[in-house]
Amino acid sequence: MQDSNKSGDDILYQTQHQIFMRLLPVIVCIAILGAVGIIGNILAIIFYTTESKRTTSVNLIISLSIVDFMVCLLVIPNLVEVILNVGNSQRLLCKVTHFLSRWTIASSCILLWVISIDRHRRICKPFAKQITIHAVKYIVAAIIILSFALSIRNVIIYDTVAMKLSTSSINRTTIGYYCTITDDPDLKIIVSSFYALDFLLILVALVTIIVTYSNAIFILMKQRHKMKRGPPILQHTYNNKRELSIIETSCRAYDVDGGSDWNISEDLDASRELYKESSHRYNDDNTYSSLDRKHQPLSVCNLTKRNADDIINSYVKLVAVKSVIERNLTIMMFAASIVFILSFTPFFVTKVIMRIYLGAGIDYELKTGIQFALRSPVMNSVFNPVIYCVFNSKFRKFLKCGFWRF
Repeated sequence: MQDSNKSGDDILYQTQHQIFMRLLPVIVCIAILGAVGIIGNILAIIFYTTESKRTTSVNLIISLSIVDFMVCLLVIPNLVEVILNVGNSQRLLCKVTHFLSRWTIASSCILLWVISIDRHRRICKPFAKQITIHAVKYIVAAIIILSFALSIRNVIIYDTVAMKLSTSSINRTTIGYYCTITDDPDLKIIVSSFYALDFLLILVALVTIIVTYSNAIFILMKQRHKMKRGPPILQHTYNNKRELSIIETSCRAYDVDGGSDWNISEDLDASRELYKESSHRYNDDNTYSSLDRKHQPLSVCNLTKRNADDIINSYVKLVAVKSVIERNLTIMMFAASIVFILSFTPFFVTKVIMRIYLGAGIDYELKTGIQFALRSPVMNSVFNPVIYCVFNSKFRKFLKCGFWRF
């Protein structure tokens, strides 16, 4: 009996070691990416919470960084799962790991989806009602609840599946366990239904991101082309009648943050104090806060006595600064969305399409290339801080200062 148990343990150990050596490149790569993602997202959280003004866009990025940090942190139990491979008999650990991984990754994806909609409205519909800072916390709470509901299914469909193991050196078989989707025939329809739901949700997210950013980039290109030809306002001289007409018309302009009426005199004063970050609270080259509508507006009628050129020049500078801020932020989040698409494509193809047509089972999942594809969504959370660093000069300065302190 003892010899039989020893032979079974030997078979399990040999098989486990062979799979471990085969998957060693995956383990090393995912470990490095996880470490980079944890450090990068911690720095992003610190920067955007301490060095940036709290705007709608900043709050969404902070929420995304927190979720991405959790995704990278959960790389640790996933690595343990790969290391144990066919020796993983812990059902609870299996279910909890895949539930939490699904929850955090889904939250990250939905946040990127919401950010794409916000960027589209900021660029393509600047005078429409926008997402406010107050609304962000409710949106994030709704995303967490929704992704939690979508992830509950992993507790049901994931399990430690038994498999027969054998080696050429020992003439017998033993039982090993691997954490994967259950092979219970009673749950086959449920698993297929969840695959169909995944396909639908990912398709909606991809279409939304492509459409919103395509329109936003198109508008930005048009604006850049117009700016190269020169601001049209500065190319004309204004007589007294036109000065009055411009100022009266500007009284009815709408605030790009909340859709409420805003006063041009307040913006002109803010433009002169731009670098002091007064009522507008600009954040370097990526974000700006909404106008403070609690301040008592000044009378626009008194502006008719000011020099028209100074008024228009100040207003144009203010609009130009806002345009640059929104453009840089949109391009940055567009790059993050591109990484999202590239990281999820191999996972989606491997998990849904190839599994249906090329086969299923543990032998299929334990191939090196398949394991790389199944862990690829983590790259989205790893590279987001890198993208912030590339497109945000203030973030780069923050990292340089922190580096020289050590």
